[in-house]
Amino acid sequence: MPANAQQVVKVGGYEFPPFVDKTAGSTSLTLDLIAALNTFQKKYHFQFVDTSSKRRFINFDEKKYDLIFFEALEWGWQGKAIEATDAIMHGGTVYITRADKSKDQRYFDDFKGKTIWGILGYHYGFANFNADHEFLKKTFNAHMTTSHDGLIEAAVTGRADISVVVKEYLQIYLSKHPEVHKKILVSKKFDAVNSYTILVRKGINPDVAELNKLLSDMENAGILKKLWGKYNLK
Repeated sequence: MPANAQQVVKVGGYEFPPFVDKTAGSTSLTLDLIAALNTFQKKYHFQFVDTSSKRRFINFDEKKYDLIFFEALEWGWQGKAIEATDAIMHGGTVYITRADKSKDQRYFDDFKGKTIWGILGYHYGFANFNADHEFLKKTFNAHMTTSHDGLIEAAVTGRADISVVVKEYLQIYLSKHPEVHKKILVSKKFDAVNSYTILVRKGINPDVAELNKLLSDMENAGILKKLWGKYNLK
């Protein structure tokens, strides 16, 4: 069945590697999952819509998209007409700092007097998921950037005392840059443990129940395991 005979379902996504990585072309996990969904069933044609971490809420209200993958309700979605599927993956954010003989895991217990770097528009556990730039800057001496590689490199060089990084991306980065392993100390504790879901606008098709069934069928068929494995994720 041609795509124009199917119901188009628009999926929002913003820079959030490895889930959406605009520097990696068509290898992002969200794009791969969209392609897998389109192959697995023919009722819907899922289509990617580009947004940003800050504009995703505005674009949702403007109905530019109806689904967003690898997202969590507590990331600023409270009060919106939106529901979450069952978790499709678990992960989280961790702290990293430049390796030094004087540092151990206790270094991550107190942020006082330290510069902390994160990604603009992201919601972090240390700030109780408040993503307001001015609040983060004033309360935590936080520097917010848009580059995930820059976030890691800032910790390596010592420009950031602490960087908060997505663990799933850090794993991929270290596999490409194994020499960085010995240059950083990674926290054993999480800044936040994330249960990644698909957020769905209420009242649309496919609804949460249909997506849960579809994802379960794909998991049973081994499709999701193969996708996660491509990115060394579980």
